[in-house]
Order: sequence, then C-alpha cells, then structure tokens
Amino acid sequence: MFKLIKVGVAASLLVAGMATAGMPSGRNFTIKNTNASVSVQRVWYARAGEEGDPWHEVMLDYAVKPGRTSNFTMGAGDVCLYDIKVQFSDSVIQQRDNINVCRGDTAVVT
Repeated sequence: MFKLIKVGVAASLLVAGMATAGMPSGRNFTIKNTNASVSVQRVWYARAGEEGDPWHEVMLDYAVKPGRTSNFTMGAGDVCLYDIKVQFSDSVIQQRDNINVCRGDTAVVT
C-alpha cells in the first residue's frame, strides 16, 4: 500500500529546507518519545478512524530512545489524517489519533 521510510535528522532538515524553496514537502510525521526510561520498539499507522484491524507496521531501523525523536516519511497519497500506534520496550502500547502527515505533525508519546 504505502511505503514508509525512516529518515534521519539531517535528511529531515534537508527536506524542510527544500519545502521552503517551493517544492512539495510530502507526507511525514514525527514520533517524540518523552518517556524517561523506555524506548519505542514498534510503530504502526492506519487511516484515521478506520474500523477493524487496519494497522500497517513501520519497519524501524532502530528504537526511538527515551527523550529522542524520529521522523518518518510516507509515500504519495491524498490522505492526510492517520492514527499512530507505538509499543514501548516494556510492552506498553499507546495510540495518538488524527496525526496530520500532510503538515508533518508530531505524535508525542510518554
């Protein structure tokens, strides 16, 4: 369906700089892990409000450590609102709804 690519901070800054030069910014979101002791080990996304089991897993290159952020870029499409679900290293799962990937919203997890 969609291909998700995890990008580093330098690449995100490069894309942001290109967007201000008049190029489209694409569809992306950021996970901000504000938890002090556990890492985000898994990330899923689904179109906002979809019923059933609509989740698609993001293949992480590495965990999102406590106090860190990680940026994700989604492939082309016309849907902007997604629900984001994460699983921490202690198996706790949190979900953030209506993340706007067209404007690059941040999903803050604790």
